[in-house]
Amino acid sequence: MFSPFRVHGPSMCDNFNVYNGECYNGDGEFLITSRLSTWNLFGWSPTQIDRGDVVVFVAPYTEEKEFYIKRVIGVPGDTIKVEDGFVYLKEGEEFVQLEETYLNEENWGHTTPYRVDSQTFTVPDGEYFVLGDNRVKSSDARRCFRQLGCTGDSSPYISLDRIEGEVKLVIFPISHFRWVSGFDYSF
Repeated sequence: MFSPFRVHGPSMCDNFNVYNGECYNGDGEFLITSRLSTWNLFGWSPTQIDRGDVVVFVAPYTEEKEFYIKRVIGVPGDTIKVEDGFVYLKEGEEFVQLEETYLNEENWGHTTPYRVDSQTFTVPDGEYFVLGDNRVKSSDARRCFRQLGCTGDSSPYISLDRIEGEVKLVIFPISHFRWVSGFDYSF
């Protein structure tokens, strides 16, 4: 129920893949993910992946089994808006800004939409809206994972069956050893 993965690239800096105070662009930290948070006795359970969780998933739009790491921003039924450098979640009739204190100074206030017609995202059933913590360097749902073959009609969401697990632990290098927990946006 636990799987090892290796972080590659800068999309989750400053929370993953930082060495000597610098964001590392190559192969970096080794992680352990838990499938317990995505699996129950009756099959897949989409209610157990929460906003704020960090997940590893199989990249969309490619035949190769390439893994990505991102933070879950929207769960099924959520409406997310990217505007004025920030991310908002629709609560009732209003949009509430997410307090993303995990973003570093370079990224705080710099979450930009990349598809002019897609500033607002409504997450379908069984799908998730994910973003990297390093928003200025992350190819994520805002870009519809464009470098993987996404076109203007492709979905920016990650289906539950592509999620390999929730990140629980950084195990290597030993100096980076730590538990990882999801972020609670506390509305």
